Amino acid sequence: MDQHPVNLFGGTISTLSRSLDLRARKHETILNNVANADTPNYKPFVMDVEAALQKEPQASVSGSMQLTDERHLPGRPAPDDPETAHTADGDNPLLFRGDQNGVDIDAEMTSLAKNSLLYRASAQMVKSKLSGLKNVIKGGN
Repeated sequence: MDQHPVNLFGGTISTLSRSLDLRARKHETILNNVANADTPNYKPFVMDVEAALQKEPQASVSGSMQLTDERHLPGRPAPDDPETAHTADGDNPLLFRGDQNGVDIDAEMTSLAKNSLLYRASAQMVKSKLSGLKNVIKGGN
């Protein structure tokens, strides 16, 4: 008999679990930025969850894309380390405030709402996958 474990969802549960973890970390980062909105010289931190998910090892996923011909378009280069939060750079008009604080409270709250919705969506997908598994175990209905 084959002793290899069966991956019922093709890595979906592990990807969704990783998404939930990263979104929870992003939530903490946003809340930290909001908490420091009045701290002089504070530079907000930004975390790109989508880039961090793309960086996930794709070797175990059977449907990963491979470059099979030199005429094919190359994929996007992966960022250096998207999992670590980095300070926002660039032309931030808020840095011209007297205290040099770069937190835009409206942008942070918008990001918080978006992140919360995406977290809930990922949690609903995990629930749906586990409900399907439970249904199969019970024999349907």
